[in-house]
Amino acid sequence: MSLVLPCLFPVADRVAGSPPGLFGDLLVDSYLEFLVARVRPNSVLAAWYDLRVFFAVVGKPVVAVTPADVFGFITAQRTGTGSLPVAGVVPVRDEPAGVSLRTVHRRLSTISGLYGYLVARGDVAANPVPKGLPTRRERNRPRQGCRSCGRRALCRGF
Repeated sequence: MSLVLPCLFPVADRVAGSPPGLFGDLLVDSYLEFLVARVRPNSVLAAWYDLRVFFAVVGKPVVAVTPADVFGFITAQRTGTGSLPVAGVVPVRDEPAGVSLRTVHRRLSTISGLYGYLVARGDVAANPVPKGLPTRRERNRPRQGCRSCGRRALCRGF
């Protein structure tokens, strides 16, 4: 089985608002074309760059990405390494060497948008990007709402 990695091919005659290049993967290229019609050119450029960084770190085809790869990408971004960490081993440094949390969140948003698009098209089964982890408040204190059904809205289940 050959590994197909998205790589960047320059586009000779770019039109205004188009991505700066093609990935060589039809799924990613179709997502970028989808973005060109819906968002501003700088947003397309940011999405293109975020996807380029993600697939350079993960090193897998689009359809083979798992949630474990996404968590490894987060760790690699925060620690400043250029590849996925070994399972269970997180490098510890005295000073932060990676990107800021805002950058990680923006990149995860872009990756989640790509996979949301692919799920809607039916190209992949699920979005590998986690939507959120439970916070300390949710674990220690239950959400407020109706005691019988747990909904936030008023109900008649008293």
